[in-house]
Amino acid sequence: MKLAVFDLDGTLTHTNAVDDECFVHAFLETLQLTDLNRNWNGYEHVTDEGVTRQIFIEQFGRYPAPEETGRIVDRFLDRLIASHAADASKFVEIRGASSLVQRLRDSGWAVALATGAWRRSAEFKIQRAGLQIQDIPAAFAEDGPSREGIVRAAIERAGVLHRQSEFERIISVGDAIWDVKTARNLSLAFLGIASGARAALLRDNGASHVIEDYRDPERCLQYLDEAQIP
Repeated sequence: MKLAVFDLDGTLTHTNAVDDECFVHAFLETLQLTDLNRNWNGYEHVTDEGVTRQIFIEQFGRYPAPEETGRIVDRFLDRLIASHAADASKFVEIRGASSLVQRLRDSGWAVALATGAWRRSAEFKIQRAGLQIQDIPAAFAEDGPSREGIVRAAIERAGVLHRQSEFERIISVGDAIWDVKTARNLSLAFLGIASGARAALLRDNGASHVIEDYRDPERCLQYLDEAQIP
């Protein structure tokens, strides 16, 4: 059995922009900060949990207490809810995402979700985007803080669900440089989801195959089989 492990924001949903906006404001408002480093590539672990820990270390010299993280997550979700109420078009799936996931499952593939987002925010975006993936194995920022840890957790849960001690092929699907790096670090094949300059950036960082969206399922299946380890 083959396994496809998908990221969420920018990979299955067009939510990168609204996620960044709400995440930053949740920190500024909860911690009463005046500014925040928004260069996510500058963080050691580009996950909600990893970024939170690094911000606390840099700002306060310590890790956050669970209740502090909880308040940030609460505020983050409030922001997402308000953004959706103001403009639901910010929460849509990448074209063809749900159809491809179903096509893969019908074709005998296993599918899993590995996102750097906190579970509550991820589930909200999945629901509002109308993605039909609620029943697939998933790992979230709580399984981190590293993306490698999150992807490993998703693979392990897929193995348990499908009773597979080892998959014939595992491919990671993502949209960002850190997704390429994670696949490389785990020796996983990688398929990039991006267009324009962002697609060129993925290729420059080692992605052998990049597609814009999932509207052509036959091409997607071909790329999932052909894509190489970055």
